[in-house]
Amino acid sequence: MGGSFNILTSSAMQTLGQNVDRLATTLTPIAVGTEVEKPNLKLPPDFVIIGAPKCGTSALHATLQLHPEMFLSPIKEPHYFAFDYPNRREVESLRDYDRLFAKAKDNQLRGEASAYYLSSVQAVPAILRRRPDAKFIALVRNPVDLFVSFHNELLKSFDEDIESPEFAWRMQDKRARGIDIPKRCSSPATLQYRYMCSLGRQLERVFRHIPEPQRLILLHDEFRRDPKSTIGKVTKFLGVSSNRIDVVLESNKFGRYNNPFVPRLIRAVTVNPTIRRLRAKLKPFLNEHGIRPIFWLMQQSLQSAPKPFLSDTFRQELTDAFVEDIRLLEDLLSLDLSLWLK
Repeated sequence: MGGSFNILTSSAMQTLGQNVDRLATTLTPIAVGTEVEKPNLKLPPDFVIIGAPKCGTSALHATLQLHPEMFLSPIKEPHYFAFDYPNRREVESLRDYDRLFAKAKDNQLRGEASAYYLSSVQAVPAILRRRPDAKFIALVRNPVDLFVSFHNELLKSFDEDIESPEFAWRMQDKRARGIDIPKRCSSPATLQYRYMCSLGRQLERVFRHIPEPQRLILLHDEFRRDPKSTIGKVTKFLGVSSNRIDVVLESNKFGRYNNPFVPRLIRAVTVNPTIRRLRAKLKPFLNEHGIRPIFWLMQQSLQSAPKPFLSDTFRQELTDAFVEDIRLLEDLLSLDLSLWLK
């Protein structure tokens, strides 16, 4: 069965990566992007959690919401600045974006978390055009583990329709050419798993824009193992008190929906342009009052599921595919990540 899938060659992926990097240098701001070009140090965001998906951004966002010196967007993942991910943008105008922070107190830092900002080629430059002093937080993890979790996330959202991680991995070459894209996939670029999980390359790109004092990179595994210490690094980085949070929240455990109707309903609600605009306007009010119907429906319908089995051969193939990116991460972060290669 596996023989019917073309293995994604290293040369093909190198070409894809070069095309993405070339795109990053040639893109010009689209119309909505011109709204954010004038710097204003009084406007949000003061800090942004930029990703990566399935690396703990939801847990970090939920935890920082408990800190009295911070105000986080009531919409988690507004993705306003991700102009190159139009279908991920919950907020589509600067006016609506600023309204997310309207109730922030004068002594509170205003922040948000949008997990696709890291892979976006436009988001970080756009944020810095508006707030040159903004601070950025990113979480990274072993790319093999990230791939498994991210593939499952796309399955849940109907962006992916191949249940086998191995077969989905082998479809990247075809999908890069626009072949066999799932009908309900909102962002075909996310199906390029090697690029989406190559966090070293993504960090290298955003490091060109973000001054070193304005960036903090955290390890997903350390956050899980010692959340208090990780939160301490965040509060020190942001310049707020370190003893104001008593609870660290977990979020987004690995699971599958127990009713196929639920993800279809959620998909319809989140993809339809008219409904999306209505949700964007209502969501801050609903979240402020603890009313989160979509989140409640997801929590009620998700059930824990075992992670898919990866053969030793395929796991080694994945590790080999990411070895250069892991080495790049080691250089960028001055860390020993050799355990990721075993």
